[in-house]
Amino acid sequence: MLNTPYATTASPSCQEFTRQLCLHGDTYVTNAPFKVTSINMDGEELPAIWNTSNDPYISWVCSLLNSFGPAVRAELKLIPTSTVSRRLFNGLSHVAEFLLKRSGLGGGVFVENWFLPTTLYPQQRTAHSIIHAVTALEKQAIEQKLGHLPIFVRSLTPVLHEDIITKLQHHGFLLIPTRQIWLADNIQDGSWRQRSHNKRDLSLERKKAASTEWIEGKDFSDADFERSLFLYNQLYRGKYPEFNPEFTLSYLKTAVATGFMKFYGLRSVSQSNNETHHPNHPPSSNPAPLSGFVGIVRRDHIFTTPLFGYDLTQPTKEGLYRRLMLKVSLEAEQHQGILHCSGGADQFKSLRGAQTHIEYAAVWINHLPLSQRAILQTLAKTINTLIAPFVTKKSF
Repeated sequence: MLNTPYATTASPSCQEFTRQLCLHGDTYVTNAPFKVTSINMDGEELPAIWNTSNDPYISWVCSLLNSFGPAVRAELKLIPTSTVSRRLFNGLSHVAEFLLKRSGLGGGVFVENWFLPTTLYPQQRTAHSIIHAVTALEKQAIEQKLGHLPIFVRSLTPVLHEDIITKLQHHGFLLIPTRQIWLADNIQDGSWRQRSHNKRDLSLERKKAASTEWIEGKDFSDADFERSLFLYNQLYRGKYPEFNPEFTLSYLKTAVATGFMKFYGLRSVSQSNNETHHPNHPPSSNPAPLSGFVGIVRRDHIFTTPLFGYDLTQPTKEGLYRRLMLKVSLEAEQHQGILHCSGGADQFKSLRGAQTHIEYAAVWINHLPLSQRAILQTLAKTINTLIAPFVTKKSF
């Protein structure tokens, strides 16, 4: 067990987790069973995922084909929008899926990808180091007769990565909008605490403190990890589209053991466990199952929550989702950080002060045949022209 609570720039936690991904990555996510190699960037060995499949039903986190095909159509069913808009976007999705699959663009090489929805970049990351890594991956792909694979750099947002985006575009990368995300930068100055919804969340946390406890991932039992995986699957592969990553227990345990990810679990405690330890009231050897958990990744001053889950059978008044998200905000506040809230739950995040942004993937396509490049360029232009403005306006 490493002592580092989070992976920060050039941390041993990132290095060890990358090593484990290279050794076992194809067994960590069952709906994205792909080879993982390492690539050096700014003195760090970081993972690159090689998706050589043309299958539209693998997880969207390493598949453009799924992102703009089945995944987006599943998301549309959850979003309140007009019938006309839904039909238009569904139609465009089917066309994009057909063209990407027919042209063999279903796969790709995903740089600095951890099988997670969001990649956080350290402050030292530069366009130069990305270009150097992509050049090395392009050479490897051609040597392995995989030169038809585009190379992706995901999770780029102008407000965070303006210089990187500008220089990558100047170098010839294609910029494709991929999703709407939310950022909370009001954590750093404490102003988030003044918003009414955050005040209610803080009040709820104080109210529930006597009957529940927080447990750090380093103290999780096997049962706690199993429960966490169940809660994640119940939410992200049950209630939400099934194209979210299907993690194994090994992924969760390794992410925590290496320090790459920090877990917090929430569980109910009995009255006797709240009392001072006494022979007549020993601590319970059979604690209650976790009612919720959250996994947090930190890179320098930015935090995100790629793993998350709570008991959907508990009444809303228990505020499990609110308490888990508050835990992340408090963690970011402690380190004077910015909270990357990923996508979804738009109204909840907006009411608590997060701001919406469009996230992009920078795609290296210059080594591809002309026909493949034309398809990706058309896709990028269509999304930028028809979809991105609508998403920004509607904020869904």
